Amino acid sequence: MTSEKYAKTEYLISRWWLSLIVGLAMTAMGIIILVYPTISYYTFAVWLGIAILLSGALGLAESLSSQNLFVRRGWLIIASIADILIGIVLMSNILLSEAILPLILGCWLLYRACTTMALGMDLRKYGGGSGWIIFYSVLILLLSIAILWMPMTLGTTIVILFVALGFLFYGISMISLSLRLWEVHRHAKTIGANE
Repeated sequence: MTSEKYAKTEYLISRWWLSLIVGLAMTAMGIIILVYPTISYYTFAVWLGIAILLSGALGLAESLSSQNLFVRRGWLIIASIADILIGIVLMSNILLSEAILPLILGCWLLYRACTTMALGMDLRKYGGGSGWIIFYSVLILLLSIAILWMPMTLGTTIVILFVALGFLFYGISMISLSLRLWEVHRHAKTIGANE
């Protein structure tokens, strides 16, 4: 990797902490869902909407400030806008049925698994270290497929458990992403200081 390439990505990479905030929020949401699995779907939808809205807002800030440095920036913007819209829908439509909520969550987790996996693959260009990001993305992908494949067959409790695990895995992958971005940021500063 040339020093010019690192210099061009410094602006985006210096915002590694946005991914860390999203990761911590999603991990906390996963833990809350695991600790309080008897929460009603209605309350669950509102809290989930808040978490997804937060994820979308921070993701949009990060992707808009990336100055087209990552190949998949457009997909990240679309994913963030989708997060914001899904968050608003979940917070405003309290009467979501039990059949619709797992489908929305499954689709959201599926899309997030794909975008996080793409980010992990993008980071491989800057040297290794993105294996955990890709690993947790695959786990999220598998959980989302299970939720979408049989939302009513699995039962409400299992769907909530899968969603909680999806949030945990997404949070951990975002924390891994932020640590990888921080590492690349630190390396880029070293290259910049040596020039």
